[in-house]
Amino acid sequence: MIQYNSKIEQKVSLLHAMGWFSACLFILLLQGCKHDNLTVPQPNENIRPAADFIHNNYEMRLFDAALEKTGLNVELNGNGPFTVLVPNDLAFNEIGVFRPADLDRMNKDSLRRLISYHILPRRLYVSDIPSNSVDFRYATLEGSELYASIGSISPGAITPTNMLFFSGAKAVRKDVVLSNGVLHVLDKLMKPQFEKNIQDWLSDKKDYTVFVAGLKKFGLWEQLAEKGPFTVFAPTNEALEKRGITMEFLDSAVPQNYVAEVLFGAYIMYDKHFFISDSQVFTVINSNGNYKYHLKDKVHYMEYFANEAYPTWKLSYNMRLRDNDTFYSIILADVTYAVGAKMDYLCSNGLVHDLDQGLVSPDQAIKKGKDEK
Repeated sequence: MIQYNSKIEQKVSLLHAMGWFSACLFILLLQGCKHDNLTVPQPNENIRPAADFIHNNYEMRLFDAALEKTGLNVELNGNGPFTVLVPNDLAFNEIGVFRPADLDRMNKDSLRRLISYHILPRRLYVSDIPSNSVDFRYATLEGSELYASIGSISPGAITPTNMLFFSGAKAVRKDVVLSNGVLHVLDKLMKPQFEKNIQDWLSDKKDYTVFVAGLKKFGLWEQLAEKGPFTVFAPTNEALEKRGITMEFLDSAVPQNYVAEVLFGAYIMYDKHFFISDSQVFTVINSNGNYKYHLKDKVHYMEYFANEAYPTWKLSYNMRLRDNDTFYSIILADVTYAVGAKMDYLCSNGLVHDLDQGLVSPDQAIKKGKDEK
């Protein structure tokens, strides 16, 4: 037994000696090497500036191409600070841009203004935006303002759940730290129309010529050049045709025989500045994103709301028009629209959203006791 313990002690001593020898050898090797550049890495030392970070992310290649085309990539590698709101490639695909060459179809100065609207000359983290706020304004590099809306679940928690939108575009990736700022990834491009009011914007679009002609015919057009704000759900020519409203109908119609506030006024929300996403934020804030209101005739009743519906989870809006606000009211129209790329056109006096379904047919808007002459 004693002999066995002696052998163990000998092995332990040998291991100690070998450890001491190895330590000495390591020190000698360090003394023999030059390590003048040996430094301890600093936190965030290798984080890239904005333009370099975007250039090295595949999902941002089209925004990167836009930066290069406009020269903003040089500015975004400067000192900053910047907040960059980057629409991902899928967002560009939705508006028909699939490759960098497609950007050549756009005017360079107009593209620069649009991209500059996606850049803030400040550092803006999610935590900097007031919890449960709607349409909180921030200045952009372009010079105009964008709108941030955030619905916060458990805002006082260490890791709250935030539903964040910028001018109607959802932030699908948030608070990406850059060496000269912060970056958020959006699911679509924001669509500011800058100096154009709603009347200017509609006049430029061939898809809405019947709608514009109807607004003019029934005395609802001139107001859309006023201050507002208005939120307009603009029906396409095809949508109105399915409801029996065409240029031929407008040529022969007698306005006095119809309730204009129903036939064409149903598409106008007065004194409201609604991005489609605002309804989602209201749902988070107070569990009710529905907005209900009477049309200008003070009889017909509209229910408006928006949600991300299964199975696509795309943000869509719904409009349900009733002939009155009673329990026994008749639903005249119940439409849903989910083409995100054609929503949230921000004009100087409100917003325009595309609509591919009509709400009211002429016979539903005839004044009582009147027949068309």
